[in-house]
Amino acid sequence: MSKLLTPAQAAELLAVTPKHLLELTNEGALRWVNIGLEGKRPTRRYKQDDLAVFIENRSQKACRYIESTANQNIPSTSSFTVVDFQAPRAPATSARRNAF
Repeated sequence: MSKLLTPAQAAELLAVTPKHLLELTNEGALRWVNIGLEGKRPTRRYKQDDLAVFIENRSQKACRYIESTANQNIPSTSSFTVVDFQAPRAPATSARRNAF
């Protein structure tokens, strides 16, 4: 049987804040044990084994973005053109300047 940890100890082991640990617990991402009395506010404790499983499940082996695009041979040409937003205004502006 693995040792039960307090929320502060479990948060320290995961290197997160106790508030973030509570959020992970409430969304069901992390298992916990209620050692409190029935009908009262729960007293949460965390098994070391459950924390190890959580860490293993959340571990990334490689960056998925680099891994998925590393072997793609796609030419990097685009069909975009540069638009001069001042061009339509230029004739009107120069006509006003020449009028004075």
